[in-house]
Amino acid sequence: MENLEVQKLVQKTYYIHGKDLPYLNEILNLLPSYATRNKKHITIVDYFYETPEKLLEQLDASIRIRVIDQTQILSIVCKNDGIRREFETEMHYGDKIQDKHEYILFLEDKLQDIYTHRIGIDIARILKNLKVFLFITTERTQLEIINNSGFNGIINIDNVLFSTKRHNVPDNILEIKMNCVNDTANKIAYDRLIYALEQKILLTPMDETKFDAGKRVFRAEY
Repeated sequence: MENLEVQKLVQKTYYIHGKDLPYLNEILNLLPSYATRNKKHITIVDYFYETPEKLLEQLDASIRIRVIDQTQILSIVCKNDGIRREFETEMHYGDKIQDKHEYILFLEDKLQDIYTHRIGIDIARILKNLKVFLFITTERTQLEIINNSGFNGIINIDNVLFSTKRHNVPDNILEIKMNCVNDTANKIAYDRLIYALEQKILLTPMDETKFDAGKRVFRAEY
């Protein structure tokens, strides 16, 4: 299975202080006009790869394996001419990228397609030397949040651990996603939800991806 381009939901992401975590579920349950349901606990481990030549950093691209339960997804993000494109394919659980030629072929095909005029090397050979340089473990509490106007959203409360060879750095992240039609009424309900949370806890906008945050941790080793 392959999605040529992953479409993301409307969402806002924030760093939150650890002291607010014990009260967050209670705050959500007490918000007027909103209700939570379908609470889930999910463990996500993201492994990020690089070549010895740092090819991906030079191309502003990233390769990741995401593991959730017994599911394993290989993805590649490519940024070129200001356009971000993300591709993914399912792997057999427990496989490494070098275990099957189809994984190397998938990555090679996407890199060649996006960076046609920037790559003049044997990509397949280089990709066989991919190594994990960063992994991110996310212990997630996921809630569905609704209100009587028809709004439906997803809230992810993440305990995150950024791990490299020498560092383990924890953080707390809150994602608020709209899970319904982005019309005027639902947009108002979404904005009101965020405003209500801002009155109770400190929300610091996270204007970066977890991968970008993790790269800061990695660079701190050198």
